[in-house]
Parts: sequence; structure tokens; C-alpha cells
Amino acid sequence: MLVQDIMTKKVVAIDPEMPIVDVNKLMEQRNIRHFPILMNSQLVGIVSDRDIRVVGSEHPRAQKGVTLKDSVKKIMRSPVLTTHPLDPIEEAAKVLREHKIGAMPVLDGDELVGIVTGIDFLEAMVKMTGVYGATTRLEVEVDNRPGGLASVLDSIAKKKVNVSSVMTTRSDPDAVHFVLRVNTIDGRGLAGELRKEGFEILWPTEKP
Repeated sequence: MLVQDIMTKKVVAIDPEMPIVDVNKLMEQRNIRHFPILMNSQLVGIVSDRDIRVVGSEHPRAQKGVTLKDSVKKIMRSPVLTTHPLDPIEEAAKVLREHKIGAMPVLDGDELVGIVTGIDFLEAMVKMTGVYGATTRLEVEVDNRPGGLASVLDSIAKKKVNVSSVMTTRSDPDAVHFVLRVNTIDGRGLAGELRKEGFEILWPTEKP
């Protein structure tokens, strides 16, 4: 999945001269937490609701002497961390997490084509797990070797059950934990069959 698949394409951008008080009102009206800031169609900054909340306060991040009447350019973040529409979402999410920011404008060259937020990444992760479908969670531990997972998938396929998603939760030199979403409502029955074949099934747990 790429950034272009999850980004908001209709971006609301503002001018750096816009008064902070008006930016705050616009955020409330549009229910938007981040505004890219453009000057002559070029991205020059970004402002968030957190930046606005500290204006005029004693917060350590509050700039001295800045009031809500001042232009937003006085509190905007610049330079701006950005991503490209063709970047993999996991790479963009890593940047978001490492820099502890809530959103990134999406640039194609110098053109602002979208914005992506932490909520977008969370929604993408939920979709990738396949949890929205009629599926069951199956967690399995396999040897960390070529073909370790393939043997589990082969056994599931022989039971006429499809696997809709595969994710890794932990990996060490000896073993790997995988979370599978399988297209069956009888996850416990499937887990029992796999245990009988010698597979290490961590979830669903065995009935006491």
C-alpha cells in the first residue's frame, strides 16, 4: 500500500499571513487538525492545533509575545517533513513516529497533492489486517527458516480455507510469530486441526 492510497487529496491549505485566530476558527469549522501553508503555490510551513493551543500560554513551546492576532507564519513549522505519493506507507509512518508529528504533506515535485495523518496510517493498518471481513485471527509460531510459514499456509489451503492477510508480530533467530486472518468463523476448530499436525498455535488458545 502506498501513501497515495490513504492520503487526503482535497487539501485545505492556508496563507502564511492568515491571523492565528482565523486559522483556529477554520480548524473548528472544517474539523481539521493540520494545515499546510503555501506561499506562491510553494509549501513553506505547516501548523497544527497543538501549535495554536499554546499561543499566549506559559507552555515551554509557546513563543513569547505571539498572540492570536498575529499571522500564522510566526508559529508555523518550517522546514516541513514531507512524503511522496508513491512512498510505501510503512516508510512514511516510520518518519511520522520518529519525529513525533501528526501529519505530513504529500508532494509530487513541488506540487502539494495531499496530506497524510496518523489516523490515516491507523486506518490502513486495520484494513491490512483484514479485520473488516468475516475472518478469524490465527497466531502461529514457526521456525525461522525458509519454508517455515509456507508449511502452515499449505496445510490451511488443503483445508479449503483462504488466508486474507499475514503480519509479523515478533522475530528472533530461532522463531517467528505470524498473525493470520483466515476466512472461516471456526478459528478454534482450525487451530485444533493444525495443533494435531504439530504446528505451534498461540491463538486461539486451547480450551481448558
